[in-house]
Amino acid sequence: MAMQVHDAFNAPVDDSDTDLNLNSLNSKAGQRALQLFVRAVEASTNGVMITDAVDPKHPIIYVNPAFERITGFAASAVVNRNARFLAGSALDQSALDVIRSALRRRRAAQAVVQCFRKDETPFWNQVSVAPVPDEHGVVGHYVSIFEDVSERVYRENQLVHLSTHDVLTGLANRTLLDDRLDQALMRSVRDGSIVAVMLIDLDRFKQVNDSLGHTAGDRLLKAVAIRLEHCVREGDTVARLGGDEFVLVLADLSRNEDASMLARKIILSLTQPFDLDGREVFVTPSIGISFYPQDGENTSSLLRLADLAMYQVKASGRNGFSCFSQDMNVRAQAMADLESGLRQALEKDELTLYFQPKADLYSGQICGAEALIRWQHPIKGLIPPEQFIPLAEESGIILPLGEWVLREACRQASLWQREGMPGLTIAVNFSARQCRQHNIVEVVAQALQDAKLDPQWLQLELTESMVMQNPDQAEILLRRLKALGVSLAMDDFGTGYSSLGYLKRFPFDCLKIDQSFVQNITTEPDDALIASAVIAMAHSLRLYVVAEGVETESQMRYLRNQKCDQMQGFYFSWPLSATDFSDFVRSSACLPLRRKSADLSIRTLLLVDEEEEVLEALRSLLGRSGYRILTATSGALALELLGLNEVQVIIADQRLSQMSGIEFLSRVKEIYPDTVRLVLSGSSDLASVTGAINRGAIFRYLTKPWDDTVLQEHIRKAFAHYDRDRAARTSGALRQRND
Repeated sequence: MAMQVHDAFNAPVDDSDTDLNLNSLNSKAGQRALQLFVRAVEASTNGVMITDAVDPKHPIIYVNPAFERITGFAASAVVNRNARFLAGSALDQSALDVIRSALRRRRAAQAVVQCFRKDETPFWNQVSVAPVPDEHGVVGHYVSIFEDVSERVYRENQLVHLSTHDVLTGLANRTLLDDRLDQALMRSVRDGSIVAVMLIDLDRFKQVNDSLGHTAGDRLLKAVAIRLEHCVREGDTVARLGGDEFVLVLADLSRNEDASMLARKIILSLTQPFDLDGREVFVTPSIGISFYPQDGENTSSLLRLADLAMYQVKASGRNGFSCFSQDMNVRAQAMADLESGLRQALEKDELTLYFQPKADLYSGQICGAEALIRWQHPIKGLIPPEQFIPLAEESGIILPLGEWVLREACRQASLWQREGMPGLTIAVNFSARQCRQHNIVEVVAQALQDAKLDPQWLQLELTESMVMQNPDQAEILLRRLKALGVSLAMDDFGTGYSSLGYLKRFPFDCLKIDQSFVQNITTEPDDALIASAVIAMAHSLRLYVVAEGVETESQMRYLRNQKCDQMQGFYFSWPLSATDFSDFVRSSACLPLRRKSADLSIRTLLLVDEEEEVLEALRSLLGRSGYRILTATSGALALELLGLNEVQVIIADQRLSQMSGIEFLSRVKEIYPDTVRLVLSGSSDLASVTGAINRGAIFRYLTKPWDDTVLQEHIRKAFAHYDRDRAARTSGALRQRND
């Protein structure tokens, strides 16, 4: 039976008749139609597998060439075997239960199953199985369609992980922290145990960033995270809220002293020196602790009281810990005064809007702005939103505050248009409480009507975490808002926990990449990968992308090269008052889109060495060959130059102090993979250089001191290698477009 089926699928095909009527297989036309159908199956890019439904072992009787290509197994090696071998030892997958149930019930089913190729490498296989009845309606076979969806599953898993974990440290983020703390409080109610919330802030961390740079600061935060995880028990939660703030949730404690003992252990651990590229760095922690049920009743109150306790430590000289006590309510009273003042600010017209311009990354023109609230306090002066918005959210003042922002933004946008300014989209942030406000759609509609503003000029920004608190209700709300004619943006994308499936449900027009992903896109390969992946994913969903927090030209240029649509940040403009924003627009301010050295006929060579004498010698030698030469004395400066220039070949000294040549070139490989990378190395560095060659981080290594003629020849070959690769990439792209 198996051999007959397999032979039928490989019989010669007569193209003279294309009639696909398969009801009369005994006729000559029917035979030709069957053969044409068989050829189509053989040519399919998806794997096709047919199994016997009558035999209880369900043996395979046919697989097409795509199956062989996807799995690595030849047809002769799989015929007469049960397909379960493809799952290897992973036979307890729930997805397999879906397939098994379908086979038992003689029904169709689809599932994504982890399978293994012949070489034992895993891949994710989207399997669609369907019964094949005979002319009497009796199911005699099953046909299964295979599709390798590994890349899609990897990206979805990556987004899921990003939604619950801090990108930099891998610790739990605020979303996961809230969930873990809620679970701990419920267990505490059930068994009468104590829960401790420990807020940790690193003293004078800003000095590390200012003196050593953000890259060193990030490495320090990663090292702190590792030490904290080593201090706690397996069931405890370590989270990073952002910046240099960490939170620990200690559940199932029998006494408060257990938390104090851990605090001392953490202080001892964190006060030990950190080695950052051979430089010893010292930090100290300030730790505030609150307890449930003794101090607070819920997540927000426990974090707030731990925060009060932590500031008590700061005020007492830092490098210590403190447990919340009632005498700390002095500061709490000050917060209450701030809340009272905020309520009065609404009544006394102390609030104002600033507008941060957005720029189109292709034309460079201003394309809109984000409205940002400020509080002009009569005594304290201009108070930024981070100092009062969390309090407004917690107290409920955010509702009248948010409505004021909405109405004022609409009024100002309409006024600008009446004064002759071209229409610009003004974005307004929605808070979590506003999303739960029962009449929020009517509030938005009324604000537009009162201002006589066309809805197309208003954009509402919602964070993904607030949308995902209740996806079903959020979808209803978003569709009602969309029906008004406004546009919708998902703010802070990547910091919450939305999936691709949910994202497709919501009628968003725009994704905003959070500034935490933008900050290091030109220096950290992971951040660059995340940003480019988000941009590609958004475009595949027909969304445009805005990058927040763009502060340097190199960041802007990398985002532009990755086809990001718009940007906002200090590189283009700080938030401006309404008057200054109007002047900014009327002055025809434009993003400086100075061309990179994009003419690839100009061969550009980047030299990286800490010794100016070496750079000068190389510049003098190689300049005679007609190259455009760029130089940098560190990896950090070189990465900045790469963001600003089109570079084909890079030569870096291995012995760079803050970032070795191999580490620098490894980063370049991830961020700018098309470059050709060479390293200058002494003989003692041969082992590390060899490893880098094997990983593909460098194209070739050159020994120091170098021979001028040999060096020039290696560089000539490097440019030739770049030209061949570029030609191959161009040819491949053309073939793909033609196909």
